[in-house]
Amino acid sequence: MRTRINNDDMKHLESFSQSQKNVVLRKIMSHPPAKTVVMEGNNHFEKALIRLRRDGYGLIDLQPQETACTSVWYRRKPALLRNPRGDVAMLLWETQEEGEATTVITWKV
Repeated sequence: MRTRINNDDMKHLESFSQSQKNVVLRKIMSHPPAKTVVMEGNNHFEKALIRLRRDGYGLIDLQPQETACTSVWYRRKPALLRNPRGDVAMLLWETQEEGEATTVITWKV
């Protein structure tokens, strides 16, 4: 799974402050998701990664496991009236008996 996450993603992960990451993760745990999409089959994880990178998201958390991987991606939107906003996407990739499943969960925080 780590081979699908590139060096630029890992650099962003390392440069993102722990305190800011904690704030973002707390916000997504206290708000319902805006959208959840489940895709089954191969290559959906890679396609979702390409979309997130293209849309300006950066990796802020990565939790690889033996048969699954969770990654959290964040992009900050310009502040309107001094209210900073952001978008968060969580990718959950899992292996299953029939193949792979990728779940994309998004929040507006």
